[in-house]
Amino acid sequence: MSGKRRSQLDRLFRNALLALDSGDVEKLKALLEANPGLSRYQCRTGDRYERGYFAGATLLHHIAGNPIRCPLPSNIIDVARVLVSHGFDATAGAETIGLLLTSKQASEAGVAAPLIDLLVEAGAEMDWSRRDLLDNPLLNVAPATARALIARGAKMELRHAAGLGDLEALARLYRPQESDEALIYACIRGQTEAAAWLIHRGGQGDVLLQPGGQTLRTALHEAANRGHIEIVSLLLESGARTDVIEPRWEGTPAGWADHGGHPEIAELLRR
Repeated sequence: MSGKRRSQLDRLFRNALLALDSGDVEKLKALLEANPGLSRYQCRTGDRYERGYFAGATLLHHIAGNPIRCPLPSNIIDVARVLVSHGFDATAGAETIGLLLTSKQASEAGVAAPLIDLLVEAGAEMDWSRRDLLDNPLLNVAPATARALIARGAKMELRHAAGLGDLEALARLYRPQESDEALIYACIRGQTEAAAWLIHRGGQGDVLLQPGGQTLRTALHEAANRGHIEIVSLLLESGARTDVIEPRWEGTPAGWADHGGHPEIAELLRR
């Protein structure tokens, strides 16, 4: 592609993005119809488009609100329909599903699952049988998306029940060997009752684990970093060690509390 053509498409892309952000469906539709290549154009100029997980994003990727740039328009589903009907690319659709699964904005707006439905209907792949399907929403402040996926048939496991604070599901799915993994999800999501339920049944809180494949940390590290002082207190009362060091940053739970901006928890952990 010539530099002149890329510059032209980049200008059109920015105009279309303004229409997308404002929910101007008619303007977006007109731009896409007048410029057939625009829907597949991958932007690689400017902040967030040159490196990182959003580099080379198409217009479709933006419907997820991930990364957060501005509020999602209230008619984002209508906007998405326009994009899907003008040169839909299944690969971009699958990537957008990944962005939706971890999107705080889409979760809080209650649009992640309907948008995923729309993309799947258009031809994007979505493996509903994946055991880890609910991991990303729960690890990325998108619990409403996790609940919506469960309603659509996604498999819930013990750690997911803990992250959602679903005590009934915890009792139904409980397996002692999964207690510590479930406990770390309860700590991440600040589910005090679920954490207490698991601690009462042997959850330790000081076992190094990799939730969702992340680097090693303990449930106490997570609770401290996220400011869940009630859970931290429960873990301390149950005998969780405060001197466990996670290997990546060589941090203690107190260090993670400091990093998260919770000095009162850091002080509690250093007593």
